[in-house]
Amino acid sequence: MAIYTGQTATVNAPVEKVYERMADFSSYEEQLNSLPADIRAKIGDVSFSADAITIQAQPVGEIKLQVVERVAPERVVMSAENSPVPMHLTVSLAPTAEGKTSLTPSIDVEVPAMLKPFVAPKMQQAADQFGTMLANLLGAGL
Repeated sequence: MAIYTGQTATVNAPVEKVYERMADFSSYEEQLNSLPADIRAKIGDVSFSADAITIQAQPVGEIKLQVVERVAPERVVMSAENSPVPMHLTVSLAPTAEGKTSLTPSIDVEVPAMLKPFVAPKMQQAADQFGTMLANLLGAGL
C-alpha cells in the first residue's frame, strides 16, 4: 500500500463544527454549484449523497467514496467502491490555536510496484484536489 497525503488546508471554523458538517455530505451539492467557476474547475466532476462522494475519475470512470468510519471530531474514513484497486481516503481534522481547523486528506491505495511511477503523480493530484474541494465546501457552509 502507498499513502499519498494531500496539502493541509485551513477551514475558518472550530473542529467540532467542521466535523459536524462532514456528517452529511448531501448538503455540499448546492454549495458546489455556487462556487466560482475557477474553483469549480479545480474540483472536477463530483456529486454527493449523505454518506458518499462520487467522483468521475478518467480513465477509470466513476469511483464512489463510501464512509466506513467516523471518529469525532478527528477523522472520517471512506472506502472506494468501483475502484480497480483497493483504496481508502482519510480526512484528518485538527484544531488550530486560532479556533480554525486544519484538514489533511490522505489516500491509501494498493498499487503494484511497477505501476507506481505512472500512478503516483495522479494519486498525489487527487489527494490535493480532494483537500481543496473539502476546504472550499466546508468553509462556504460555516
